[in-house]
Amino acid sequence: MGKAAAFSGQLKVFVDQNLSPQAQSAALAKAAKDKLRELIQTGRASDNFRRFVDGAEGVVEDRVGPAPHGQIVYRFNALGAISTFALSFLVNRSPQKSGRFRKGFYLGIDGRFVPMAQFNPDALTANVKEIVIGNVEPYARKVDVQLIGGRKMTFSVPPGLYDDAVKAIRSRYGSLVDVKRVYTMRFPNQYVLKQEQHHKSGRYQGRSRKRAGKPVESPAIVITPRR
Repeated sequence: MGKAAAFSGQLKVFVDQNLSPQAQSAALAKAAKDKLRELIQTGRASDNFRRFVDGAEGVVEDRVGPAPHGQIVYRFNALGAISTFALSFLVNRSPQKSGRFRKGFYLGIDGRFVPMAQFNPDALTANVKEIVIGNVEPYARKVDVQLIGGRKMTFSVPPGLYDDAVKAIRSRYGSLVDVKRVYTMRFPNQYVLKQEQHHKSGRYQGRSRKRAGKPVESPAIVITPRR
């Protein structure tokens, strides 16, 4: 996976009110472009961003109005950095016995399936609306909840893999994205249950779950940027 950065901040520029309106606009534009160049060159922000000048998207900085109302906003595409962080957390928090599970993570980028090994965070555009991260292994839900029926299972890592990932992402990037865990997610070539499953406990104990022939339940996290 490539490098990616996420930046959230504000720069206030004080402009001499004795300058002409044109000179004030020029000073604001220069300060904004200089700061943008610094952030990108130092790796603190992505070079993939949307620019808003006085509320209008795509307008060049030099068209900004004079102080104190002129405003230039850069909305950096932080999804590459956030997705990289999420994958790193999930991989490091996963069982490592055979390595298959750690290699089995995938991304759904606006519905397009991308195996983790093929993911390039720098290729994400600022127009991406949703990123799903899950695992293709058929036992992904068992690793997550570590229960089968009402019986506890034991893995080399504690349960709650996806809930912990959600908490970590919210703690670090909660001002930039919304994130949630979903019970199950569909993806290409998902394992299909060969045998019927039955309720192990509770009021429906012994009854069929009617799952034979259906894709195995596979949890995931869903990340959506805040606009």
